Amino acid sequence: MLEDLSKRLYVENAEAWKEALIQKRFVDAKLEVKVVERGIILPSRKIKFGTFQGGVCDENLNFVAGNKRKYAERGGFNTIESAYEVAREDIIQLDEDVIFGGLLAEHFGHFLTESLCRLWYVIQHPELKSKVLFVTTLKDGDHRKYTNKILELAGVAPERIVYVGKPMQCRSITIPEQAQYDWTRMHKEFLLPYQEIKSHVTPNNRKKLYLTRTGFEFTKKHGNVHCFNEKYFEDFFSARGFEVVSIEKLEAQEQISLIMGADEIAANIGTLTHWALFCKLGAKFIMLNRTSSFVTKIQAVINNVSDADWYIVDGSKNYLFADRTHGVCMFGANKYWKVFVAHYFGERLDENQADKYFNEALPDYINFWLKKYSKSNEQVADSIKNVCSRIAALEREMENNRSLSIIYQTHVALKGWGEWKKENQLSNNLEQNLDIQAIRISFTQPFYEIYYSVYYNDKEGWSEEVSRGQIAGTTGKAKAITGVKIWLNEFSAKIFNVFYRVHKFDGEWTSWAKNGEEILSGGIKLNSIQIKLEDRFRMNLPTS
Repeated sequence: MLEDLSKRLYVENAEAWKEALIQKRFVDAKLEVKVVERGIILPSRKIKFGTFQGGVCDENLNFVAGNKRKYAERGGFNTIESAYEVAREDIIQLDEDVIFGGLLAEHFGHFLTESLCRLWYVIQHPELKSKVLFVTTLKDGDHRKYTNKILELAGVAPERIVYVGKPMQCRSITIPEQAQYDWTRMHKEFLLPYQEIKSHVTPNNRKKLYLTRTGFEFTKKHGNVHCFNEKYFEDFFSARGFEVVSIEKLEAQEQISLIMGADEIAANIGTLTHWALFCKLGAKFIMLNRTSSFVTKIQAVINNVSDADWYIVDGSKNYLFADRTHGVCMFGANKYWKVFVAHYFGERLDENQADKYFNEALPDYINFWLKKYSKSNEQVADSIKNVCSRIAALEREMENNRSLSIIYQTHVALKGWGEWKKENQLSNNLEQNLDIQAIRISFTQPFYEIYYSVYYNDKEGWSEEVSRGQIAGTTGKAKAITGVKIWLNEFSAKIFNVFYRVHKFDGEWTSWAKNGEEILSGGIKLNSIQIKLEDRFRMNLPTS
């Protein structure tokens, strides 16, 4: 999936996404298994946001294992790395040999991607029937409606599942090492629980899904990130045969079945796109990023190891401060979305319709944003500066009239390289019979790519194909060219046709050629070239 990231990334922060996506994910070290005789398991106890005490201790309450989760940029999250004191009389005695299953995270996205990382041992040892004990950060019983079923599908029968609510001492505790410690280091065994789950679920036959977050109860309950204008994307995908689904309202097995059977899925990046772990081979997954500056490293890893044929597209229309995790975000059609629609759907984006959705959502977005950040002088000031800079940048762009085009330059006898010419201009003066020896062609914007090759003579044939302003032909060898062919890469060709013709020493123009057709002059030298684009949708595509 990583052979050409330019075909998958329609984002502002492309280089950071690429860096996250190309990292090696699997380490070769063998996973270890520890056994603690007379070990004690402590329930989790919150220290601060994302950090807990608890886990497995020896009989003297010395900490042995909990949950390690390291992020380079912000330390630990969902971590248990220390124990706490308890009265001996408060410890429940369980005279059994048990397995430590790890930490069950409260947030479903973290549960799905982080809480199964010790179950590889259970799956590799189906002969074991001992209880599997979990500590959890969940404070109510609602989680059991999905954790029980997912754990069962992953190989832990319901009668073996124990949620540790009080300190518990066991005859022995087997501790499988975590198959994943962070999102840059994991073992291949990490995938075993997801493979096991899929083996017990029959795929659904609903083929095209848009997973919406508009009905998330977690957002309403905890005041988490609020996304405005998702209705635009709901209606956009619905009009193209996608079924809009609030997947969190379904039973756990039905959720997995739905994902496993889908041919195409689209969703906002986050918990919903973590479902890529259950996609079938080749299923297309369109992932919309709600804050264009943020790179979701968790998702980068999932994309790397999943079977999904994924695309990451900036779906952000934020112009005020936006916190991806706990803030206020605005969805909508931007320049990256416009290019993606042209490439993926082969359609011209209806900008008037997109603007209508945006304008309707704008008052609610602004009111909610002001309510949330009215007391934060720093966020308000930064957002005002951002809006002003965007206005200034837009004015500069309009003044410069920067439009998408191609430019080209030819190297001719005696004079060398001429000036760069814009689309449809003649590369050289027709009255000067100075033969073309080399050519360079490029798009003015990096989203698009053009290839070209020149013909020397019947003996030497065509030059090597080049692109992005590289030289086709020779300089300093007095070698004239007598032919040319020009074509676009796959994505550019969905949007444009490229036309070109050459002027010969006999005073004649050749006919226009198109999209890689060969122009050969029959051995007559060339002294000018003319190139132009035809927009398949008759629209101005965005600059980047």
